[in-house]
Amino acid sequence: MMDLRIGLIGTGEMGSGIGGMLVAHGVEVRTSLHGRSAASSERIRRAGVTVVDGLDVIARTCPVVLSIVPPDRAIEVAEEFAAAYRGGTERTLYVDCNAIAPVTARTIDAAITAAGARFLDAGIIGSAPREGYDGPKVYASGPDVAEFARLTAYGLAVRPLEGPIGVASALKMCYGGITKGVTGVGTAMRACAEHNGVADALKAEFAESQPALNAWFDRQIPTMYPKAYRWVAEMREIATFAEAEAGVPTMYEGFAGLYAAIAETMTAKGSA
Repeated sequence: MMDLRIGLIGTGEMGSGIGGMLVAHGVEVRTSLHGRSAASSERIRRAGVTVVDGLDVIARTCPVVLSIVPPDRAIEVAEEFAAAYRGGTERTLYVDCNAIAPVTARTIDAAITAAGARFLDAGIIGSAPREGYDGPKVYASGPDVAEFARLTAYGLAVRPLEGPIGVASALKMCYGGITKGVTGVGTAMRACAEHNGVADALKAEFAESQPALNAWFDRQIPTMYPKAYRWVAEMREIATFAEAEAGVPTMYEGFAGLYAAIAETMTAKGSA
């Protein structure tokens, strides 16, 4: 039986949702709210996650630590954890659950293991837990995957993958590249249709000839707008991941630009 005390770095919708799900299954989850917003504090309060005073407490007292942060913060957060942990004796298992390229995962692996902790590569597929939905699947790869997979008994759907560090991240890149890429294409062409006066005709044609895809766009595109800012870095990680495929990195850098523009518009509307 593993020590049911989990550290959580990241108090966004996904992090607090997974933390709350584990708490509901009898796990003590600890996090720090240092530098976090009032909204983060409220999410953590509702989730029942225990708040501790700083990352060093998490690093020194939690046998397993989950990092669930925006992709562009993954390395920075890992380095902060490594500095807080360095010299620890518990051989903490640091699980990076972020949407990062395999090369980024290996960079983080080096930082974590140099500090004396252990590293596990993971990728989350699905949305945050909510009422009526148990939560996402967490694919994981690396030498300590069996230890992490024990959390399946406590509500977290861990899917072990055979292979070294980077395999889980590769799967996440491919999956996100498809779903968020298709969302980007639909968003861009619906905008072009609107600007050129054929939005209704396009909608009618898709409803007739592509009903499943049309319904998917109707569901996915509206929910993307408030999350677009989080997708920018993920698109750039996918571009890095796909660098060996001719033309693909340019495509995903384009999607990064699209989502950055949407995020900027959303911010402007929020401040208006």
